[in-house]
Formats: sequence, C-alpha cells, structure tokens
Amino acid sequence: MNIADIYDYLNSEEAIEYSKLSPESKLVEDLGIEGDDFSELIESFSKKYDIDMDSYLWYFHHREEGWNLGALIFKPPYAQVKTIPVTPEVLLAAAKTKVWPVKYPNHKLKPGRPDVLFNQVLFGGIAIFGVVIWLFERNST
Repeated sequence: MNIADIYDYLNSEEAIEYSKLSPESKLVEDLGIEGDDFSELIESFSKKYDIDMDSYLWYFHHREEGWNLGALIFKPPYAQVKTIPVTPEVLLAAAKTKVWPVKYPNHKLKPGRPDVLFNQVLFGGIAIFGVVIWLFERNST
C-alpha cells in the first residue's frame, strides 16, 4: 500500500485528476469533495480497505449537503469545531493501520440540532399554511 494507491482510489471514485493530487491535498479545500460526496467517499473507502471507523467524527472534516437556513441562527456541529483536513496521507495511514488515524481534540457540541429543528418548524409551518389557504379557497368556491 502506497500513496499511488490512494491517488488511484480518488481518481476512480471522484475523477480527481492526478495532477491535482499530492500527499497534502485537502479533500474539501483543494479537491472540492464536500457534504454527501465526502460522506460517501469515506464510507466507500472504509469498506474497501476494511477500516475501523468507530472514532470517526464527520463534523470535524466537512459540512453537510444543501442549504441550511437554520444554520444562519444556530451553529450546526461543523461550525462548533475547528476543521481538521483529510488528505491522501490521512487516507493512506487509515488504509495501512485499518483504523481511522485522526485524534480529535476534546470538545463539546451543543445538544440537539436546533438548526435542523428550526428548518423543520419553518418549512412545516409554510406547508400547513399552504394547505390551509388551499382548503379555504377550495371551500369558498
């Protein structure tokens, strides 16, 4: 197992050009792998190389997919910690040791996901309002 194997994996999974790869290339910042794409890549990688991911904490490495209106008011998990980049070197270490190699700093996340709850309440309220208007107009004709 060597760094070229990791480059081959990134090229086959994400079509990352070899010229963009170095041992220190950051998957998010340099290669544009973010959100669901990052999650799917790490999941696939861990299965392919049989890596114990019990210690893996996604929110240290990337944001979530999509637009999160609630994140404008409440900090989601990834905004509560300092980002730790994942590089081909990190992936190589994981593949060699069969254990996720990142040691995370002590941290405490705020409980729950008020950003997600805010989104659910907001969009649920809009949906209910829409149904009420539709029912009102349907019954008034």
